[in-house]
Amino acid sequence: MNSSLYLRHLALAAGLLTAASCQKVVTLDLKNTDPQLAIEANLADDGQPCTVLLSKSVDYTQTNTFPAVRGATITLSDDAGGRETLAETSTPGQYRGRTLLGQPGRRYTLRVESEGQAYVAACTLPAPVVPLLGLKAQKSVVGTNIQLVPEYQDPAGRRNYYLFRQYRNGRLNKAIFLQNDEFTDGKLNARGLNTQGGGNPNADDADKLATGDTVRVEMQNLDPDAYEYFRTYNLTLQAGGAFSTTPANPKSNFSGGVLGYFSAHSRRQRSLLVPTL
Repeated sequence: MNSSLYLRHLALAAGLLTAASCQKVVTLDLKNTDPQLAIEANLADDGQPCTVLLSKSVDYTQTNTFPAVRGATITLSDDAGGRETLAETSTPGQYRGRTLLGQPGRRYTLRVESEGQAYVAACTLPAPVVPLLGLKAQKSVVGTNIQLVPEYQDPAGRRNYYLFRQYRNGRLNKAIFLQNDEFTDGKLNARGLNTQGGGNPNADDADKLATGDTVRVEMQNLDPDAYEYFRTYNLTLQAGGAFSTTPANPKSNFSGGVLGYFSAHSRRQRSLLVPTL
């Protein structure tokens, strides 16, 4: 399951140039409201094109079924003059590029036109790419759970933001794990993946690691605006759901008051067989 599809299912389970200068928290009334457009857009440096999912939000009191949005016009451009229009796929609400791929250091602008409205986000794919040097398992400091520890060398002299996804026996963990280098600039990092500071509190036993599990960790190096979206996204999950009407929605990097995000990021992975600890 790709990253965009995962976020869609995560919402079900638990509930950028103009945009970069126009971030805001959209505060919503818990009364019935008109559905809002929700955008999930991802572009990585893995040789795959940009993928966008469009859906409509639902009221907090409604069933978490998010209607797909068809017939939108979506264009992706970069700061080197590249441009393409994404094509709608056979998957409802999914749009996919073909030729414009993610390259570190390049800035991308995504424009979504739907129902007479336009929404724009811009995002820079960070450079240099931070490699995932190693992966190990350890007992959690608190309790008896097992946690994974990604190892990577943080580049010195600039702020870096990281997102991790964890797979257990092929199943994607519901939680989104975030780290940054506020206190570890330029250092070798070996911090355990945990949900402290805004992880998903609704993770079930299927996410708990055990000896003999085959696990995989995906590491993404994020643009700061995309990181801020996911940080506030985690906080929103604690309150209800990502695309439900809640007291405060995540900070989108799109203009126009829309829900969702555009993320251009690097993507590195490592796997591990959990040993006896």
